[in-house]
Amino acid sequence: MEDDGAERGGVFLLIGAHLRQQFEFVQSQWVTNGDFINQGSEQDPIIGNNQVDRTFTIPKLAIRRRLHGLPQFVDVRGGEYCFMPGIRALKWLASLATENTVTK
Repeated sequence: MEDDGAERGGVFLLIGAHLRQQFEFVQSQWVTNGDFINQGSEQDPIIGNNQVDRTFTIPKLAIRRRLHGLPQFVDVRGGEYCFMPGIRALKWLASLATENTVTK
């Protein structure tokens, strides 16, 4: 298929209980650090920030396959961390509204 020149994109959304142990772990260990699968400095070929080497090894016993010169598939244009209160915080907030209503 020929490139029509139209820009396209995707949105990634994660709702997790512990940012450092979930999203940041996946980003730092699985996407940008090939050491977790014994591949040195290699990064994920699709969503990694492969700006230097752009090499990816497909591990396989006996003979591995190494891909060189991969294109940059993802161009990150922004990011944001948002806070969403948990159930306990929502109950606490709801109790404040109830207490203020009763005292009026």
